[in-house]
Amino acid sequence: MERMMRKVWSRKKGFTLIELLIVVAIIGILAGIAIPNFLGAREKAKVAKAFSDMDALAKAQEMYYLDNTEYATALDSLGPTYINSVPSTDPWGNSYRLYTSPSTTPTMFVIIDNGPDTTTDVTTSTSGWSWSDDDRVRGPIGGSDGVTNAYGISGTGASKWYNPSSGVKSRGDIGYGGG
Repeated sequence: MERMMRKVWSRKKGFTLIELLIVVAIIGILAGIAIPNFLGAREKAKVAKAFSDMDALAKAQEMYYLDNTEYATALDSLGPTYINSVPSTDPWGNSYRLYTSPSTTPTMFVIIDNGPDTTTDVTTSTSGWSWSDDDRVRGPIGGSDGVTNAYGISGTGASKWYNPSSGVKSRGDIGYGGG
């Protein structure tokens, strides 16, 4: 009798196939939720890094203006006097572009980056470009905190300025204005 009781109470150690399948299914569901969120966070971090770089360049532009009563027409002329090192590329491997108001002594500037889609959407030949005071922007253009209509270029329609509500890989450039 004692031997029979021991056999009933003794159970082999380990998991059943059903238990293992349930665990694998749960891990798969969690990975399916977490991976897209992680990828979105990486793109948001890259956008934040690009805005940080452009903010530093804009501050260097303002210091340049204080010394020269005009804005620099090339980013390379800002370093090392006004910024320790000019960022050579954005987080996606493209160069930042600087546009200044068309004058012998520029009074406005905008620094533009291609954004997450890495294509150039805003150029000086872009329809609607304006250096009017009404279109001037001081600060971020595009992104979650920036305006989507700047220098006469609207973010609607052709999506010239990046809008994260369209997804992290949405079209459009990001920028930083000053002056």
